[in-house]
This record gives sequence, structure tokens and C-alpha cells, in this order.
Amino acid sequence: MSKPTTLNPPLKLSLRAARILSLLVLGGIGIGYLGGAIFAAPDGDTPIGFVGLRLIGLFSAVALFIEGRGQLTQASDAMLDERERTMRDKSYVATHQIMVLAMFGFLMWSILAKFIDGWMPGQEQALDLLSGFAITSMALPGIILAWREQPQDDAE
Repeated sequence: MSKPTTLNPPLKLSLRAARILSLLVLGGIGIGYLGGAIFAAPDGDTPIGFVGLRLIGLFSAVALFIEGRGQLTQASDAMLDERERTMRDKSYVATHQIMVLAMFGFLMWSILAKFIDGWMPGQEQALDLLSGFAITSMALPGIILAWREQPQDDAE
């Protein structure tokens, strides 16, 4: 068997920076898309503050996609050693579990909201929520790797 090809990511961040970016992704996407959907104007327009949070989340997600941990989640088996493949696969399993739980929560809310006359998104807000869900699901494997990684020294 040949030796795995090493990853050469275009961006390599410290563990601390990757974790901060991951919080910006989750906060920016979560608050930006969910809050923007809930507090949308009657004409469907999203308040500008939520648009700003979405942009922060999106740019942070892009940074994580091209960062080393994000590249690890996108690498083929041939590019990774056994330990890296195991880490990548575990991050995808955890992502799947989290996203299925989130979908289940949204479905439960949609049933409950009918009975209590609770908030339901309009068509534009539903598309926003779906977009936020998709972006989060793509960023989550790299985020999980960043939080599972152990610091190498005191500088991290």
C-alpha cells in the first residue's frame, strides 16, 4: 500500500482560531438565518443586522472549508492515513446525528405550532432556514474536528 498523500491546505489556522471561526459560523448562521426568518418584515425582507450576521457566518464557513481541518473532511481515503480517516468518518457520523436531530426538532415544531397557533415561516423564510441548515451541515464536520482536536502545546 502506498503512503498517503499529505494535505496542503491553502489556509492553516491555529486550533484557537479554528474554534473561534467555528463559533462565528454557528452563531452567524444560526442567529442570522433563524432570527432573520422569525423577525422578517411583513413583506419578507430580512432586517439588516441579521443579514450582517449571515455574512459573518458565511465568510467564517468559507475560511473553515479551505482551512486544514475542513480539507481533512473533504479528502479522499487515499490522501489520509488510518487515524485521519477515522477522525473524518467520526465527524461525518456526528454531523449526521446532529442534523437528523435538528430536522426532527423542526418537524416536531411544525406539528406543535399548528395546535398552539405558533410561528411558522413563510416561503421566503423557509428557504432561508433551509439555506442555513445546508451551510451548517457542510461546515459541521470541520467544526467537529476543531473541537475534538487536542491542543499540542500551551500556545493553543
